[in-house]
Amino acid sequence: MDIPSPRTPDTPDRLIECEEALEASFQDLVWRAVQAGWDEEEASTAIAMLADNHVLAMEYNRRTEASVKRARRRK
Repeated sequence: MDIPSPRTPDTPDRLIECEEALEASFQDLVWRAVQAGWDEEEASTAIAMLADNHVLAMEYNRRTEASVKRARRRK
């Protein structure tokens, strides 16, 4: 399933636009999980947890990269 590209590079509604672009793929993923035997709440909660963990990992990586850059400048 294709995900549409952003219509404009910088807009206040960019996050909503992204949500709309991902909605069909999200619904498909939940449906496939339900077909595999998971209930809809389990599947949706697991996806939310995966997204949360991904955001936390991105932040941790940003902090690590910033620390490495600071350490390199001190040398």
